[in-house]
Amino acid sequence: MRSVLSPLGVRDFRRYYLGHTVSAFGDSMTPLALAFAVLHLTGSPVDLGIVVLSTRLPVILLTLLGGAIGDRFSRRAVMLLADLVRFAAHGVTATLLLTGTAQIWLLVVLQLVAGAGSAFFNPAAVGLITTLAGRERLQAANSLISISRSTASMLALGAAGALVALVGPGWAILIDALTFLVSAIFLHGLPRALATERVRSTGGLLASIRGGLGEVARRPWLSVWILHVALLNAVVISPILVLGPYVADRHLGGAPAWSAIGIAYAVGGLAGGLLSARWRPARPMVAAVLMCLLSAPLPALLALPAAVWQLALAGVGAGLQLVVYNVLQTTAIQQHLPERFVARATSVTMLGALVAAPLGMALAGPAANAFGAGPVLVVVAVTAGFITLATLLVPAVWRVGSTPAGHQPADPASPHTTGTANEVPPRPLGDRPAR
Repeated sequence: MRSVLSPLGVRDFRRYYLGHTVSAFGDSMTPLALAFAVLHLTGSPVDLGIVVLSTRLPVILLTLLGGAIGDRFSRRAVMLLADLVRFAAHGVTATLLLTGTAQIWLLVVLQLVAGAGSAFFNPAAVGLITTLAGRERLQAANSLISISRSTASMLALGAAGALVALVGPGWAILIDALTFLVSAIFLHGLPRALATERVRSTGGLLASIRGGLGEVARRPWLSVWILHVALLNAVVISPILVLGPYVADRHLGGAPAWSAIGIAYAVGGLAGGLLSARWRPARPMVAAVLMCLLSAPLPALLALPAAVWQLALAGVGAGLQLVVYNVLQTTAIQQHLPERFVARATSVTMLGALVAAPLGMALAGPAANAFGAGPVLVVVAVTAGFITLATLLVPAVWRVGSTPAGHQPADPASPHTTGTANEVPPRPLGDRPAR
């Protein structure tokens, strides 16, 4: 346990961690609150899909730019500005809902703004953790962040379900807005010049983006990983995000039921964080991909729909899978790539993870209208297993090894870190992406 907690001994990481934990509490409230805000306004799964899509679209369009900026400028400053933008967007969203003046198109615009903030925040955050925690503590640091997110989610989802049922979704989104402000305050407390000495880029932003794409292209294992998570998000996660609240609203009693499933999901995430803090699989990509089989029971049981307690059990497995998958993937990127490329490689991974998601979100509602939510969710469950098993047939998946702490093969472009994966000699999503 001492090794798991070791990153908290680093003062600047501890400051970031506290701000992240507060922010994660609010962040866990908004998806549920926003989903039922839309359902209360129109009751349409198509409208719900459009609003959920608006939270993802800016990340798809801007994340490569966000990664380039996160590797060129102060990551602390980029993240602080992104938090303030999202504070404003969610604050206005809450005001519209509380005053009864919200319309679907206004919610879409505001989620586009908030999503733009996430496109710049997330790649910089992964790079900042590398600087704050040190490479020898990376998996422990990533696991601690997942544990705090899952713990905050357990508390937040219960609060969100109660707020939506009793006073309306606007209050939950208002709390989320305020937590962005708290996160910004903690980021402001970090050294202003943090990690600025690592900025070495001399070309323009387009050159930086090309450099990040090139680093990913040099690693077949990472390209396969990105394709796998892209398919998983498009045909499994995205339909659940749209049809899960819809099924809960129509058959399970509404927001409290979906909140209970979300809490169980967070419990699984907590277990996944504890597991990933100590588990160092020899082949992390194989382990991460195999874990995805745990995502299939949730859509299968939603298709029935099963009782809430059965869905909650499936949610535990899905939450555990997501956290272990994300920790292993994020740690692999942080360990195997030069530090100056981490934000850009993360942005490419995020883009790959999300680029196909709009198709899943856009089609889930119309498919449910045409064929029923149950049959669509059955297809989702079967596809989850098929994608996972097909990915395990790719040889590159089996060649990725874990990198011992402090051991980095030489990078021809850097005196510090490696540019290639450490392979065993012939040996890393959502509802949301990381915030």
